[in-house]
Formats: sequence, C-alpha cells, structure tokens
Amino acid sequence: MESDRELILDDAASIREAMRRMVRCASEATESLGRRLEAGTLDGRTEAEELREALERVQALSLEVSEELDAYQDGHAR
Repeated sequence: MESDRELILDDAASIREAMRRMVRCASEATESLGRRLEAGTLDGRTEAEELREALERVQALSLEVSEELDAYQDGHAR
C-alpha cells in the first residue's frame, strides 16, 4: 500500500499535469491566432470557432482540476 506521502505526490502530480494541459490548450489557441494575424488570413468565423473550442476545453479542464483539487484538499488536509 502506498504511503500517505506517495499518495500526496501522485495527486499533486495529477493536478500539475491537468494545469499544464490547460496552459498548453490556451497557448496553442493563442499561437494559432497569432499566425493568422501575421499572415493576414483572418476571416472572423474561423478564429471565433477555434477560440470557442479552446475556451470550452479550458473550461472542461478547469472543472476537472477543481474537482481534483477539492479531493486533494479533502483527502490530505491536516
């Protein structure tokens, strides 16, 4: 059986990875928009759809992280 310390580390690592996924998603959307700005290929609809999808992914990940953090806090609070 894992020690409390190992469980805390595993849970914290999981939260960290979810946060990284959020940042990566936002960064990819930002980079895509930046490339379109530089290329002058903005059409309004495409950017809005891409950004909306990215925001939805970030929101879903945010909910996931929040739930993991709540469980972490409840399970490891001293």
